[in-house]
Amino acid sequence: MATKAMNVQAIEKALGEPWVDTRARLEAAGGASASHKELADALYPQFDGVVEKHGWWVQGAVVAYEQEIGRRVPGQRADGTFDVAVSRTLTGTRNDVITRFAFLIDEGTLAGVALDGEARTSTTEKRSFWRANLEDGTKFEAAAEPKDEGRTMLVLTASKLPSTEALEERRAALKELLGQL
Repeated sequence: MATKAMNVQAIEKALGEPWVDTRARLEAAGGASASHKELADALYPQFDGVVEKHGWWVQGAVVAYEQEIGRRVPGQRADGTFDVAVSRTLTGTRNDVITRFAFLIDEGTLAGVALDGEARTSTTEKRSFWRANLEDGTKFEAAAEPKDEGRTMLVLTASKLPSTEALEERRAALKELLGQL
């Protein structure tokens, strides 16, 4: 299952203008010769106060533009690495789900890769987290958020992956972990 390109139609709807206009804004900001940060910094104030969650949508627009011009492929970050996330809704509270997930990590490995140091847990008002660095230089996060009465959505995210091949391998391993829950 390949990672999908950004949804330009959703960006058009959120920003309230056709993609051709947003693309022109990005080209006026330096286009392909500008960095991701430079493009986002130029677009950000143009939608401030005009679009709800404009920072999120501006980032999405810049990523879509970078995909369009061939600077990055779907799933690729500005630094050249890749991220992948899988999710499933499970029964139980968010803390129960995170605890069940943590018990799956046997002998300090995740998806066949050893942990680099100790895993870290934390909670916010909305989510419970289990995070770890892995010996291959990648990072991992499990985030559990209540969905409705008695059910929790668990999102497993692997980041800093070196290639699309590694992305697809890790996606399969993360889906297998979800299947064990």
